[in-house]
Amino acid sequence: MGLATILMCSSLSGSLAYAESKSSTYDASFFENLKQRAIVHELQEHKITVNPKASIAELLNTADSTSLKSKNNSDLKQNLEKLNESEYIYLTLDGEVYSSEKGYVGMADKVESKEDSVTDATYMKTNSLSEPSNNHDVSISSKNNPTPSQVSGGTTGTFSRVQLDYDGFDGVNANVITPRAKYLGANEQPWMYYGFDAKNGRGIEGGFSYQTGREVWQGYIRNNNGFKYSLETWKNHDINDSVKFYIDNSTYNAYLLAKYRDIVVMQTSFDSSDLSSMSVKRVTAIAKKNFDGSNIYGSSINGEFSELVVSKFNSDYYYPWDDYRDYSFWDGSQWFGTIDWPADYITHYGPSVWINNR
Repeated sequence: MGLATILMCSSLSGSLAYAESKSSTYDASFFENLKQRAIVHELQEHKITVNPKASIAELLNTADSTSLKSKNNSDLKQNLEKLNESEYIYLTLDGEVYSSEKGYVGMADKVESKEDSVTDATYMKTNSLSEPSNNHDVSISSKNNPTPSQVSGGTTGTFSRVQLDYDGFDGVNANVITPRAKYLGANEQPWMYYGFDAKNGRGIEGGFSYQTGREVWQGYIRNNNGFKYSLETWKNHDINDSVKFYIDNSTYNAYLLAKYRDIVVMQTSFDSSDLSSMSVKRVTAIAKKNFDGSNIYGSSINGEFSELVVSKFNSDYYYPWDDYRDYSFWDGSQWFGTIDWPADYITHYGPSVWINNR
């Protein structure tokens, strides 16, 4: 069975079809390994150098002795306690659910069909990319008034996409506020996510999609083969906390962490060469098939990525997003990378992004 979804929670939600007796395929060491990885990445996010193979006890001792006295790391103790004490729930691709405390607990309900996301495909299928300029303004690519076909992903919806160059990124973290979705028209679906793009065409994204029928936000990871969704959902504006997305350098699995307790995991086809030249992006969007540049009528307002930090392949540290250069590229027929599309739909208020047809 392949990896599908992992959650951390204090108790299992009522989203199981049934529970039955079954011997657990996943023993305590399996869940301890997942917990250990989560704690390693939390420490690395706070710029603490650790041995990635150290035991959980050793990692917690390192945090106690080196950083908890620092004002900048005052929230670290609480985050580590959450990671260490939570129950971990594991969902296989076959729908079987395992708990770190209870073993096998049942089969997950089938989730309703999901609409396609904004498939903006901001990677290039060639290794010859032109040199981007530094300090690229979000509006520069849009000011020439391109048509939908002249923007990568332009026919899939409206979006604010900010992308960094292909410099080998493997992690991104920010304080995220999910937008308030309102007055959506037919086939309009808001999204808010991070993404990693490799030069060879492979890509992955992780974040939140708005389920219009249930009016909730749901965590997800998507690669070229499909989606994996979280069991937990949130109402409009309910997420206002740390959201991290990263690729593990040893397993190449992609992890989405929300509020330090909701983790979605997906296997990827990446290798070290992909990670060493990976681009990272953040996107706020309303998707709609066959978008013509003016036919979206709903709004997605007050979505925020703030206090953004990113990490690079083989680095133990996260640094501010603004320390790196934006990527924007015109290949003669399309704009790739950083762009507000179309500019008339997008308004920026500091870190807040508003999308509406004005």
